[in-house]
Amino acid sequence: MFFFNLLKFPYLPALLTAFLLIFSSKTQAAVVFSGVAAGDATNTSAIIWTRTADSVSQKGTISNLTVQVSLDPTFHKIVSSLKGVTRPDHDYTLKLDIKNLKSGTQYYYRFLTGDGKLSPVGTFKTAPAKTQKAAVRFGFSGDADSQWRPYPSTQDFNKLNLDYFVFLGDTIYETKSAISEACADPDSNPKQALADYYRKYREQLEPLTAEGFSSLQRLFASGGNYTLIDNHELGNKRFINGGAPASKDADASNPANDVNTTGTFINKTDGFKLLLKAYNDYQPIREKTISASGDPRTDKTQQLYFAQQWGANSIFINLDDRSYRDIRLKTTMGADDTGVRANNPKRTMLGKTQLSWFKQTLLNAQQNHVPWKIIAISSPIDETGDDGGKSWIGGYRIERNEILKFIAENKIDHVVFLSTDDHQNRINELTYFTEPNNPKTRALVPGAFTIVAGPIGASGPDKVTNHNFNFIKLFTDVLVSQQNAKGINPFGLDPKLPGLQNVFREGDPQANTLRQPVDFYTPDTFNYVTLDISADGKTLSVNTYGINSYAPNTFPEPNKVGSVRRILGFQITIHS
Repeated sequence: MFFFNLLKFPYLPALLTAFLLIFSSKTQAAVVFSGVAAGDATNTSAIIWTRTADSVSQKGTISNLTVQVSLDPTFHKIVSSLKGVTRPDHDYTLKLDIKNLKSGTQYYYRFLTGDGKLSPVGTFKTAPAKTQKAAVRFGFSGDADSQWRPYPSTQDFNKLNLDYFVFLGDTIYETKSAISEACADPDSNPKQALADYYRKYREQLEPLTAEGFSSLQRLFASGGNYTLIDNHELGNKRFINGGAPASKDADASNPANDVNTTGTFINKTDGFKLLLKAYNDYQPIREKTISASGDPRTDKTQQLYFAQQWGANSIFINLDDRSYRDIRLKTTMGADDTGVRANNPKRTMLGKTQLSWFKQTLLNAQQNHVPWKIIAISSPIDETGDDGGKSWIGGYRIERNEILKFIAENKIDHVVFLSTDDHQNRINELTYFTEPNNPKTRALVPGAFTIVAGPIGASGPDKVTNHNFNFIKLFTDVLVSQQNAKGINPFGLDPKLPGLQNVFREGDPQANTLRQPVDFYTPDTFNYVTLDISADGKTLSVNTYGINSYAPNTFPEPNKVGSVRRILGFQITIHS
């Protein structure tokens, strides 16, 4: 009967074949991209990143890809292309090093699958040549806890036209949110821990609803990035002290462990390497190994510190203050010990190899007449009066003092430290002791200050629910009173700082006249900071943009929190 029907309807086989093809094409999963990113730009190269997944199951998939690089977003002319494969041992991510580019140039890039599927378009800029008098615009922030997804504070990144952005630590949190379980422990369950950390990185790039804001995808795609590792990428437990003894039983309350003399180091353990692998696979960074035979704490570790000059007017210095630091000091009750033990002159944050490199890099920049030295650190280096054991002044005082004294004594000018981690935005001058451990000899570091930014979205600012300027001023004045009582230089810049001008603070029409601490402080917003260096190198403009904080696990879309707005800002002009 079936044969008879085929004869009666000779077109049926063709129709059946067409139906099967249509059906299979609808059920066959297409490749989708988890986002794109570019990073670690030099004068002539950049790292390009993506990840591929199955559109139906959303699981990672092996894909043969070609990255295309163009001078225009329409890709009318491809100036560079490179092939690669996403692999399961890197959670289906791919990083490619694009070389032989022109300095000081904006590029656009995209990934292409074998069957023509295109990724979103990303962009980045290469650094201008060292001799080029070029204006430079960059930004930074950090601290993105998934309890505050999808991070509407980043909604305007595609409009910022930054030369680069510094994602300054805590690019993920290993902790639990209402819709995401916490990560497993790398020591007791390494396989599950790696899977969990990968999941946390993926979630940072995903929308919460089908049509929702795609979390940090826009941040990464809108320009070139530099990233730092901080405590949450390392599980916020023992791995945050990479230079401490490798033993799980190392007692942070025992003074014998204050300086590591055991010859073993956390940064050489499998657990530390596992967490670093997850970070490497999801960040657009280069992976280099250090050779430092005289420094076992540093030798054969991954080099996460580097410097990149951006034209004739500025140098960006990225420090790694996690991989080599000594143990975080604790009391027998488990609290931070920020007492006399933190004055041990042998304690280190950077390790001797990086510290020596950092000093020489600063000297070279000063000798080469580079006006602005921009330094990114994951732990704040200023003194607030409420400094915990992970901060420089709280647990690593002598090395901090050594660095700041070195800057002052060598007359290294216009040094700007960038940091996050404290979940508030503040601008602060820097002081050091001319005589170690003697607070009575506290002195300013001439021309140096720090900017602490953020968070993108994390705890702290959500506790301040009154955003009225008068309340924030009262809040700030209480802190300043406590600082003054301790003899600590209070928040803000000296109102008479040479070259300081155009001070702006939302809610304070007299900001440029008064220049009071609240004009340099916002504890209640999710924010980022932009810095603009003029083409002649004489003017630095600093501005904070953000939104009011909101409660954890509420997951608001951008249209629920309002537009990003300017919160504070100022300019400093060099008078030669």
